[in-house]
Amino acid sequence: MQLKNDQPLYSLTVGEYIELHQSLVNVIPSANSVAEKEKDLLTISEAADYLDLAVSTLYAMNSRRQIPFSKVLGKVYYRRSVLDEWLASGERKTTAQLSAETRKEGER
Repeated sequence: MQLKNDQPLYSLTVGEYIELHQSLVNVIPSANSVAEKEKDLLTISEAADYLDLAVSTLYAMNSRRQIPFSKVLGKVYYRRSVLDEWLASGERKTTAQLSAETRKEGER
């Protein structure tokens, strides 16, 4: 859609407005999506949402030192990247992966 520089926005039809809006949405990334992608430090409620756990479960895991966290001035924080590593460290291998590893070790 091409607007004239002197054309006021209120003169657009509904269809023209929708077309303009869609073209802007596709070109300009939303501020929230950029902020979410860059945000690595999570509060306990954000970490609970990220991990799909209850906040109380995270507090219990913290007290048992089962999950990596930081505490600053009495507030608990989690790094998304560290949580991702922590999750990956708990992955269980499939039987196919274990068989492949066994075969590789047998070939040595």
